[in-house]
Amino acid sequence: MMKLEKKTIAVVLNFLKENLKIIRNDFYDALQKPIGALIWISSFLGIISLRLFIDNFIAKTGSLEIGTVMDVHNLLFFLITILLIWLLVSLILAKNPFSLSRFMFWGSLLLIFPPLFDILKTKGSIYWSFYLLNDLKGLWSHYITIFGNLPMGNVYFGSKIMFITAIALISGYVYLVTKKLSKTILSALCLYSAFFFMGSLPSWITFAYYFFQGSINIPEVNSINIVQFVGIPYKIFGSVIDTISLALAYNLNLIYFLFLLLLLLILFFAGDRKKMTAFLKNSRIPQVIYHTGLFFVGLGLGYLAYPENLNINIFSVTALLVLISSIWLAWEASVIFNDIYDYKIDEISNPDRPLQKKIFDKDEYRALGLILFILSLVGGLVVGTKFVAMLLVYQVLAWFYSSDHYRLKRFPLVATAISASASLLMLFIGFVVFSSEQNIQGLSWRIIILLLASLTLSLPIKDFKDIEGDKKYGVFTIPVIFGEEKGKLIVAVGIFISFMLSVFLLNEFRLFWWAMLFGGVSYLITTSKKIHPRNLFWWVLGTVSIYGLVLVSIVFI
Repeated sequence: MMKLEKKTIAVVLNFLKENLKIIRNDFYDALQKPIGALIWISSFLGIISLRLFIDNFIAKTGSLEIGTVMDVHNLLFFLITILLIWLLVSLILAKNPFSLSRFMFWGSLLLIFPPLFDILKTKGSIYWSFYLLNDLKGLWSHYITIFGNLPMGNVYFGSKIMFITAIALISGYVYLVTKKLSKTILSALCLYSAFFFMGSLPSWITFAYYFFQGSINIPEVNSINIVQFVGIPYKIFGSVIDTISLALAYNLNLIYFLFLLLLLLILFFAGDRKKMTAFLKNSRIPQVIYHTGLFFVGLGLGYLAYPENLNINIFSVTALLVLISSIWLAWEASVIFNDIYDYKIDEISNPDRPLQKKIFDKDEYRALGLILFILSLVGGLVVGTKFVAMLLVYQVLAWFYSSDHYRLKRFPLVATAISASASLLMLFIGFVVFSSEQNIQGLSWRIIILLLASLTLSLPIKDFKDIEGDKKYGVFTIPVIFGEEKGKLIVAVGIFISFMLSVFLLNEFRLFWWAMLFGGVSYLITTSKKIHPRNLFWWVLGTVSIYGLVLVSIVFI
């Protein structure tokens, strides 16, 4: 009887062992299946929305008074934290980070629970938690005691439970994959350090600032210095955050957005270097320079109209970098959607583009475009609501220009008028940065009309490289209608007229001979048979840039 029982127990244990092994392998295989980028980011935004709903509506102490600035801050904070953990785990496991997308997706659900644990403990309220703003010695004390000796009022109850749970789950996953205790311990230490780094990030930002600025030695930086640096309202050219309770979140949002872009670039590069390289090669560098140049022209005009708003500080400079990044993102998003809608044309005219070379498929390329579009709007929102509005209008115009539903690029002059209007928005963004009223009322109508007319007449220069594809698929550009030779002549005349318009619309006849000179050079460049159509934009952009410097020195200085 005893032998039978032992045999039965052995059979049961063996059965459980085998089935647990199967379950473990199935679970591991399921986590290995990647999730598409668009599904991941939309799901993550849903999780963040649920977290904010709990904070603001379910908890007794919830409040919507803090508004958009704090909501954006929470979004950036959580996303940066997730990306840091993601990259650390992929580094420890020596795995492609994209293969961990499903695991990180499920892990992000933990963000929902901290306020729920607080509500359960307090019977309805959530604890007020804050960053650790302390000197190096104080931070070390918190680090080795797992956020011990917190300042009065700071209670990391739900948050502490969740980050300990996250460390345990992720370390367990590392052990499941590697079967190495050393890597499991290393992952736990690295993850805890990442959480601590994010919980004390304003302190580290302040240390970095004073390290380069040099006015205070790093060991002497204390909590007062940190609050004075990151927690007070700064004047950002024409605007200022006048609510001190929002100043810390606003200032950090500017830095966080750039940090987020850096982490996303690293993730993209580590996940698929080939696609990253193809994306960068397809970024259209001349147009990137063109958009950036228009932004700086707007900044210059804004300074001339509102010189009293010139203020240079670390956060005003960071705000400019955020806006420049957002402009680039908006442009690259429009490039991707234009590539998708011009797929058949580019098979003829631009066979070296990512879609034609099968580096991306259309779905993942579209997902990348949507992510860039969202990031562009978030960047505008980080600086101010009016900037996100202008970036959104830019994308709407790009949609009208490219999409199958409207396809306004098919009609000459209408197409370039749309492009010119979109380009003007980049200048408006730069001008509004300086404007005290956060609008373009201080911008001369003469300049607006000059740029709108000049760009409408000159932008057809970009169409010469696409003649064959445009002709086959019914896009009636000037080169398609009149042929390459006559088309170059017409566009060259339009560019020359653009130079001469600057003389009369600005009512500055000292520009006359300069406009004749540079207009004539641009005419010769455009009609030249020695310059490849793909390089025309570069040459004319250089000529326009030099003339712009002459114009500024004569008219404004």
